[in-house]
Amino acid sequence: MHCWICGADGDSREHLIKASDLRGVFGRHVTQTAPLYIHTSERKNRPVGGIKSDLLKFSTRICRSCNNQRTQSHDRAWEQFSSYLRGRQPPLRKGSIVRLADVFPGSVRSSMMDVHLFFLKQFGCLIAEYSIPLDLGAFARAICSTSAHPLVRIGVWTGFAGSVRKYAARTVVQTAMLDGCVVYAGWFYFVDQIAINVMYALPTEHRKGLVHSWHPNTVGKILHIAGP
Repeated sequence: MHCWICGADGDSREHLIKASDLRGVFGRHVTQTAPLYIHTSERKNRPVGGIKSDLLKFSTRICRSCNNQRTQSHDRAWEQFSSYLRGRQPPLRKGSIVRLADVFPGSVRSSMMDVHLFFLKQFGCLIAEYSIPLDLGAFARAICSTSAHPLVRIGVWTGFAGSVRKYAARTVVQTAMLDGCVVYAGWFYFVDQIAINVMYALPTEHRKGLVHSWHPNTVGKILHIAGP
């Protein structure tokens, strides 16, 4: 299997949920005697004895170069953003405002581009894994050129999990079709009380989730937190 990003031999796999997010929520000492439990539509309560387990990774392959060197700054930007969102005091709620200079002092635009590219890698893995009818090449080109995908926007949500703690998940991609083409595709990435809504949308789409979403080409100084 070849890397969907660059075409090299696929000798690496991306985590379904980033390893730093899993450590941030569940701690660093996940073992066979103190496992995580993964739930899918096929099987419930499947024990996972380590964060590096293949059960926590996509089956779709990418290469080590893309998964490490090429996208390392993207991973680090999301790790910093995720840590801030989860640790913010007072905790975020629907309607909260995040001042992005507090998260990325002096590097808001470049760091938010990196966050965008982190979710393009996740989205691309989903497209490849589940044969979603979107142009995977456009995602690969954006990552390779460090440029934004023009049709992918991201929203930060909270308020889903209530009082439940130690929770991480990812939804399937929901798509809307018109005349045989995808006009909208969206999915959520959950880490504790934070949910990231990743959306592919044609300019003709006007959906609730897009209202407080952002795009790296137009991101401002503040970010509005959405919610259900």
